[in-house]
Amino acid sequence: MTGAPTMEEPWPLRVMLKHFQDWVGRLGQAWVAGEISKIRSAGSQTFFTLRDENGDLSADVMVHPRKFADLPRAPAEGDRVILLVSIQVTKQTKILLRASEIHLAGVGDLLAEIERRRRLLAEEGLFAPHRKKGRPLIPRAVGVVTGRDSDALKDVRRIATARFPSVRLEVREVAVQGRSAVTQVKAALVDLEAHPEVDVIIVTRGGGSLEDLLPFSDEGLIRTVAAMLTPVISAIGHEADRPILDDVADARAATPTHAATLAVPDVAEVAGNVDALRSRMRSLISARLAHERRILDATRGRRVLKDPMVIVAGPREQFTRLHERMVPAMDRHLARCRVDLGSLDLQLRALSPQATLDRGYALVMTPDGVLVREAPPAGAQVHIRVQTGQFDATVAREEGAGDG
Repeated sequence: MTGAPTMEEPWPLRVMLKHFQDWVGRLGQAWVAGEISKIRSAGSQTFFTLRDENGDLSADVMVHPRKFADLPRAPAEGDRVILLVSIQVTKQTKILLRASEIHLAGVGDLLAEIERRRRLLAEEGLFAPHRKKGRPLIPRAVGVVTGRDSDALKDVRRIATARFPSVRLEVREVAVQGRSAVTQVKAALVDLEAHPEVDVIIVTRGGGSLEDLLPFSDEGLIRTVAAMLTPVISAIGHEADRPILDDVADARAATPTHAATLAVPDVAEVAGNVDALRSRMRSLISARLAHERRILDATRGRRVLKDPMVIVAGPREQFTRLHERMVPAMDRHLARCRVDLGSLDLQLRALSPQATLDRGYALVMTPDGVLVREAPPAGAQVHIRVQTGQFDATVAREEGAGDG
């Protein structure tokens, strides 16, 4: 049975599993890393479960007990190990990893992995300065994510209440190391992010080994903090400790005490600042009032306000002078107009038809008022205007211009 299976000629299950086993076998060996749990012995072999550090995946591992004996110390639950394994499919169709080499992950390996992860997240821009959020001057409530009954919480509470007695803390006590730490810390952050009055969140725990602080370099936790809108202060371990949470947080505190001073203002300092601002405001208002008063005094001392008639005094004098000049000019102009008018009257009279009548002439017109320029026929009615009046007449006879 070397051909592909069909509905008419299907493979038996054992044949399919054999092909699958052959295919898996061709993958060869690979180096893997994870956390040890559930160590147990069966016959001449040692078994344990290898858990993925960032998820719920796991696989069973088989290793010769001699490999455990060659380690510097006996592995314990939660230890991080690096294995050289090949994959085997059991008869129960389960995946079994056969380890030919096993190494406890040292501090150097863990640091190298953290730095690699830190570098990758930095390249994504998760630590960029423009992403950092400012903290409120006086928070309504301060969220605190910390271990159960921890000294870190006591330090935060003591310093916070000393600096601002009325401060309200929203505390979420969680596991801060071990497998459940990441899940619980993330859940607490999400819960505090949704709280309507929490304006800043402190994530804190005391010092510990590099392995103890590993949850605070978890990629999932880092991305959760990066996506939050509420500012986060990281206060993990001591000054020398540097989990990746320090890089993505909006502020890093060297200790829980320092975190409390960053999150909560000193009430005396705030009162002093308020007094200083009040004093500065008074000084500014006083200076402004003094300036406006000087302007008012200067305005009040102006001559125009003491004697408003000053405003019209100058124009009045100018008007008087213009009036004195205008009246004689108007008289002279009227006199010239009278002379011109008399001359025009004489000219008009000389050209008037009445002047002609005054010299003994008469105007002869038809009854329609048309001036007669030629001798009318005998019997024609005419209208005659003379110096002292007018009358109608009938033409007795017609004579030409040459008749005597």
